[in-house]
Order: sequence, then C-alpha cells, then structure tokens
Amino acid sequence: MDREQQIRLNFLAEAEIYLDQIEGVLLEINDRSMDSQSLDIVLRSAHSLKGGAGMMGFSHLSKTAHRLEDFLKILRVRFDSISITDEVQTLLLKAIDNLRQIVNFYQQGKIIDEGFLDNQVNPIFEGLRHHLGDLLEDEENDLFALNQNIGSELALFEEEVDRLLDEFSSQITNLSTEELQKSLIILTEQLMVFSQMAEVSSFTQLCQSIQQQTFVTPSENIPLLAQQALDIWRQSYGLVITGSQDKIPTELDPFALEIDDIPEFNLDLQQLQLQLAQIEEESLEQLPLQIEESIEELPIIKTTKVVTSLPENQNLRRANESMKMVRIPAKQLTQFNTLFGKLILERNAVNAQIEQLKNFASLMRERMFKLEQSQERLTKWYDRASVEGLINTVAQTKANIPILVNGSQKNQSDEYEFDTLEMDRYTDLHLISQDQIETIVQLKEVSIDIQLGLLDINQDMGELNQTITALQKNVTRTQMTPFADVVKQFPRMVRDLSVQFNKKIKLNIEGEATLIDRTVLDKLNSPLNHLLRNAFDHGIEPIDIRTARGKSPEGKITISAINKANQTIITIEDDGGGISLKKIGDRLQKIGIPQEEIEKMSDAQILDYIFEPGFSTKEQVTELSGRGVGMDVVRTNLREVRGDIQVKTKEGIGTTFIINVPFSLSVLRVMLLERGGLVFAIPINSIKELKSFSPQDITTINDRDQTLWNGQNIPVVAIEKTLIFTRPYKSNPLKGNPVINRPTLLIIGENNTLGGLYLDRVWGEQDVTVYPIQTPIPLPRGFNSSIILGDGRVIPLIDPAEMLQKCLEESHSNHYLDHQYLNSQEKIKRILIVDDSINVRNYLALTLEKAGYQVESAKDGREAVDRLCNGLSVEGVISDIEMPRLDGYGLLKEVKTKKEFQNLPIIMLTSRSNEKHRKLAFNLGANGYFSKPYNEQELLQKLETLITK
Repeated sequence: MDREQQIRLNFLAEAEIYLDQIEGVLLEINDRSMDSQSLDIVLRSAHSLKGGAGMMGFSHLSKTAHRLEDFLKILRVRFDSISITDEVQTLLLKAIDNLRQIVNFYQQGKIIDEGFLDNQVNPIFEGLRHHLGDLLEDEENDLFALNQNIGSELALFEEEVDRLLDEFSSQITNLSTEELQKSLIILTEQLMVFSQMAEVSSFTQLCQSIQQQTFVTPSENIPLLAQQALDIWRQSYGLVITGSQDKIPTELDPFALEIDDIPEFNLDLQQLQLQLAQIEEESLEQLPLQIEESIEELPIIKTTKVVTSLPENQNLRRANESMKMVRIPAKQLTQFNTLFGKLILERNAVNAQIEQLKNFASLMRERMFKLEQSQERLTKWYDRASVEGLINTVAQTKANIPILVNGSQKNQSDEYEFDTLEMDRYTDLHLISQDQIETIVQLKEVSIDIQLGLLDINQDMGELNQTITALQKNVTRTQMTPFADVVKQFPRMVRDLSVQFNKKIKLNIEGEATLIDRTVLDKLNSPLNHLLRNAFDHGIEPIDIRTARGKSPEGKITISAINKANQTIITIEDDGGGISLKKIGDRLQKIGIPQEEIEKMSDAQILDYIFEPGFSTKEQVTELSGRGVGMDVVRTNLREVRGDIQVKTKEGIGTTFIINVPFSLSVLRVMLLERGGLVFAIPINSIKELKSFSPQDITTINDRDQTLWNGQNIPVVAIEKTLIFTRPYKSNPLKGNPVINRPTLLIIGENNTLGGLYLDRVWGEQDVTVYPIQTPIPLPRGFNSSIILGDGRVIPLIDPAEMLQKCLEESHSNHYLDHQYLNSQEKIKRILIVDDSINVRNYLALTLEKAGYQVESAKDGREAVDRLCNGLSVEGVISDIEMPRLDGYGLLKEVKTKKEFQNLPIIMLTSRSNEKHRKLAFNLGANGYFSKPYNEQELLQKLETLITK
C-alpha cells in the first residue's frame, strides 16, 4: 500500500469520527432544546468532512456532506425560531446513515451506483427541503458573521481596512518619496479611526507607532518603511479577523527596517504640529463621506448573542482533547503485545532463576555449617587422641619424625633438643586438618561474596520489575479503547425504538472515557445490546402503566462503566417494573424443580436461573428482544473473556445488571494452586476466600461434602475425582516452598453456584501472560487457556466457576468417584532408590525414568524407613547394602517386619557379590539381588516382574 492510499484510508477513518460527532448532536436537537454551540460543532464537522473528502477525491462523499451542511446551516441560523420535529430529526439521522454507507463503499473500493444516490440519498434531502426550505443568501452572510463572531463595527473595520490597504499597496511604486510619506501619514490616521470604532486598541497603537516612525525616517528610507508598514498591517488585519487581537504587535521596531544610516536631526515640534494639523484637517474632511458610503453598502446584520469564551474547565478539557495522536495498525499492536508477553515470561524466568540461586546459596551455607561442625569434631578428636597417646609415642616421635637439614634427614629433637612437652609435634593428619580449616574459611568468604552479589542482583531485579510493571501499564493502555466506542450507537438505537414503540425513554451514559481492552470491547457489544433491548422491552413499562404507578412518563436507562483495581465494572440500570421472582419460581416449577427446593433458595439464587439456556418468563416472543439470543448467551460471551454478570432487582422499582470483565486480557494476575499432583492457575479476581479447615468442618449430605461459609452450606468438591486421566499422569511439583503447605479450601463461584475446592497447597500469586489453547481436540470443561511459568512449565488456566459447575453436575453421575474405573487405570509406578552415593542415585534414577518410572530417593536406610513410615507410597525399593546410619540389612529388618510393607518388593544392588551377603539379604526378606556392575535390562525386567505380581 503506497503512502497516498494510506492517507486516503486514514481520512475515511477520520470521517467516521466526524459522523459520530454530528450524530451525537442530532440526537439532542429535538423539540426540547437546541444548543447553538452544539450546532456550531456540527457545522464544523460537516464542513471538515466536505472539504477533506473533496481534497481526497471522494466526490460523492463531498457532495453529500455539502448538502447536509446546507440544512445544518439552516438549523443554525433559524435555531431560535424553528421547531425540530421527529420527522426532521429522522431525516437528518438517515442522511448520516447514508454518509456512513458511502464511506463504507470507499473503504471497500466499491463503485457508488447512481441508483443508490437516486433511491436512497436524494429522497432524504428532498424531504429535508420540504420541511426546512432552502438556504438563503442573506442567511449565508448572517452565518458568516456569526462564525467570525463580529459586530457591525468590526465588519466595517474588515471591509474598509482591506480596501485602504489594497489602495495603498498600488501607490507604493507610483508615488514619489514626498507623496508616499504624506500618503502613509494619511493612511495611519484613517486606519486609527476604524480601529478605534472597532475597539481594537492594539491595532491603534501600531498605527501610532508607524506614524511616529514616518516623521523621523529620512526620505530615502520612506519606501522601505512603507513596505514594512504594509506587511505588518496586513498581518495584523488577519489577526483581527481571526479573533487573535492579543497577538498584534503594538509598535514597529525601527531596527527591523534594516536602515543602514539614520542621521542625527533636530525635531522642530512647532513645525511638526502645524504639518500634523494640516494633514488631520484634510483627512478628516474626507472620512465622514467614506464612512457613510461604506455603511450604506453593508448588509443588515442581525445581532446575536454569541459566547466568545469557554469556561476555564472546558478550556482545560479542550486542551486535553487536543493531545497529539498517532495511528498504529492493529496488527502492529498485536505484535507489540505478543513481544511484551514474552518479556513478562522472560522476567518470570529470571526471577525464578534468582530464587533458585538464593536456595542454592542457602543450601551452601547449610553445608558449610555442617562442614564446620565436622571439622570441629575432627579437631577435638585429634587433640584428644594426641593427649591420650602422648606418653606412648614420645620415643617414637624422636625416632620417627625426621626433618631435612642441609639436605639430610635429622630428628627435630636432635636438632633443637626439645622433648614433646617442650615443643608440639605435628603429624600429617594435623597438616591435612589445617588445610581443611583454611579451605573452609576461603569457602565462607566465597559464600559471603555470592550472598552480596545476590543481594545486588535482587535489588537490580526489583528495579527492573518496577520498570516492567510501569511498562505493562502503558502497554496495556495501548490495547485500550474508550467505553464510548461500544455505546456510541445506543442513543440512536434508543431514540429509534422510542419513536417506533411510542415509549419515552431517556438514556444516560456515564464513564464514556473509561478504558477497556479492545478484545473485551468486541465481546461486550452483543451482550450490552441485548441487555439494553431487554431493559427497553421488559424493563420500562408503557406510559399508562408508569403513570398509574406514580412514576414519570419518561423511563430512564443508565449505562455506566468504571475501572476498579484489575476489573472493569459495567452496569445497566433501569427504573422499570423489575423482575418478578414469582414468575421465575413458577417457571422453575414447570421445568421440574420442587416447590420446597425453590422456597429454600435465596433471591440471588432464583435470579441466577435467568442465565440458564432456554429460560424465559415471557409467554410470547417479541420482535424487540426475543431474537433467539437468551441471557445464557450473554453470560457465555462474557465468560469467553473471563467476565461474569450478576443481577439485582426490586419489583416495581427497577433492575440492575452488573458486568465484571478483566481490565486486560494480555497480562493476568493468577494464583498457583495444587491438588492431587495437578498444578493449575485461577484468576485472582475469581477467589472469594482461602480457608483452612479441619475434618470436623466438613459434613456429608446425600454423598456430597459440604461446609459452612458466611452462614450458608456450600458444596465442596475434589477436582481429581472429576478429571479422570486415561493415561498415567506424572506429577511434577513446583520448585521452592509453597505459601500454604496444608489442606485448604478455595471458595469460588456466585450465588447458586457457590462452592469450595479442596487444595493440597498454595504456591502464591504471579503476573502471567495468557496463551489460548489451540487444538482440534475438545478441551475439558473449565479449561480454556494456559500460562507459562518462569521455568518453562505450561500450567492450565482454569475457569473456577465452570470447573465447580462440572464437579457439581458429575457428582450425581455414574462416573463420579467410580473406584472400579479408577483402579482399572494404569497407575504411575514410583520407585524408591536408597544409596549413600549421590552419583549412583542419579544414574539409577535416569535409568528408571527412561523406563517410565517416577523416582524417589534416600541417602541411607534411616531416611528411607522414615519416608516410608511417614506415608511415602512406592511400588518398589532398590537399595545398597553398605550405608551410614542404617545399612541395607537394617532397612530390610525394619521394613519387612511391618505388616503394611511385607509385600513391598525390595531389590538389593551392591558391590558385594559373594554368596554369604546374598543369602543374608534373602533371609531378611529381599526380593532380588544384583551385584555391581549389573545388567540394566535384567534389573528392569526383574523390577517389572515383582511389581506386576
């Protein structure tokens, strides 16, 4: 696309803005009121549209806008004497519709058919001509005067000053210097008269300054002065006409004349006064005649009160609205948003790595502490051993500890003649111990350096996180558009419906400047349209019913939007008859819900049923709101953008629908949760409460767990009983420490779908980028998006309301907690490796994981026994024999003597290959015995055989 074509398309987008402005004002100019200032805005928009379209080559758009402009001029000139009927208003609005269609034709590159103009456009303007007539020439002149905000004196100034300047311009080259000087002085007098009449004091002061310069300027520089004066007069004349009198210079700077030499002179004041009096007498004799002739030629101008200045707050608003704007293609914004999402992901990855480094540093400090303790124990042992063996080793020390003197070995005691009590003797063990102490000190220094480095990195990352957060807010705003964009067509729609169905309804729109995500805005259009039509049709009563109820004949519908925290809240409120709870109850009875159960429901729970598919209390489908789109579709559309809707009503008073949608879809704050080994995320705004509980807090009614929350019993479900996997699911817990590491209840939902989810642990909150899951395979209900954590792990983003509803519905099905079905599924095989060598553990774990096993590990027999007794569930154990604290034989004795572990397969894997070790292991209950090096396939085959027995 070349630059010219892009400019033309940009203008067509701008044309839509002009049409929106015109339509907005036309909806207000009815028989109730007509604002001249608003009409001025409309005229400017129509004029700009006409001129711009003509310049861009959109001839049909320019001509049609010109025709509309003429009728708008009629309204402006006659606004105080004309009455705007519904017919005229409808014709004007239809003209706007035709202009929109013409713009659409140009945008699509279609040729505008003359038949369209003859059949659609021309009849509308003929109808306007029938009601309003034609624009007269005098009205055009009056309108020009109104637009320029001038009175008769200013009009006289405009006409006469322009004429005088034109005459003087033709004289500059034809007059001699003396005549030119005289003519210049006369002109200044004439111009001062007209400027004083028009009360343009700055122009008068300028004339006085030029006149003074004329008297003192040498004759050879008069032509230059005359030209300079003419230029500054024309400039000032333009400023007067455009209403910028404050910008007129009040004097002519002599240095601006570029005069090289101004000689010294003596000013004879008496002679100057005589010349000035003579000139004034001549010029003033001519002025009355000129003024009379000019006044006779001027058209009669109607005096109209025009506001010449805006209130201060309105000026500020205009200043804010005049901020420079830049057009950016939507595709580029999408790419920008994608890149920012990657930045968030990489930021989270760096934060995760730093957190891991912190954990490593903490672990190193713990290991260093243990090493210091070991060194301290070693030193004490050495000192004690040295003291205890001192008497027995004195002689040996003298004989067996040689030193080198002049290249030969000599005993230290021989050299210095000291015994062991007089001088310490150091063995090789002591030297090794000292080296270890020095190494520990050096490692501590390195540990401190790492700690300080991590603190610096952590501080830098904190600043980076703040910068990214600020960037996030600005990036989010680039994806935003004002709420006015989605509601701008509603005033027109309500006006047309009011005329069609003979209802008087006033529509109020609040929060039009509230910013909403563009993607959310696209999804809001249909729900808001449906809710507004419902409010008009079902909510607002007919005029006679409203009058009988003591209400105003004019109904009121209010649509408002506000941003609150990370949510956008939109309300649609009417003062109609409200929703009848009795009708909803009757309808629920008809679809099979017992009356006793209905009576137990709260008002909110009953109202929530209007969002069920196919639910309606209307006996007949109307043309207005019964168009096949129910309230269930409204909620479905909102949930596609993670939004929801609630309703409040009071019969006879009115109804309010409250829509909650996320402020941004690109970046979301979530909470990471875990249940049954599954880690998932839910939006923060979906959480009602995180609640700790004990078994006594849970009651079972009709095979369903329940708990008391805020005075009402709510169901509690476990998602792992609904999410039945048809293949082994490998749990992959998150790294680090969870925020809550105990069973917790997550309270979620709304009204009659309120409930709780069992959780094993809570991992905390995080800002994440949301990625849709694009797959031809249908996703489980409640799964619609995913997030990526800093370590690259993909986590499902769950719609908690949908998940809760799914769990509640399936709680009564045959598949819910079907133990036989669950037991038939292939389970994850978990193996415990017990070995004091970390390298052996890692190598063996790699072998088992390749074979599809999940691996747990212990560094000795004692840790293995403790983990098994504390609830670790495994299908088999592979253990070494020689280990500290508790060896493999001890492991066999403690485990196999416990009833719950008698059938647990245990394989011994050791470097001891003689028959004595083998027999002892089997006698203690071992199920297999392999000596190192071993055959991997034989080990895996034996393990599989033992597990499947």
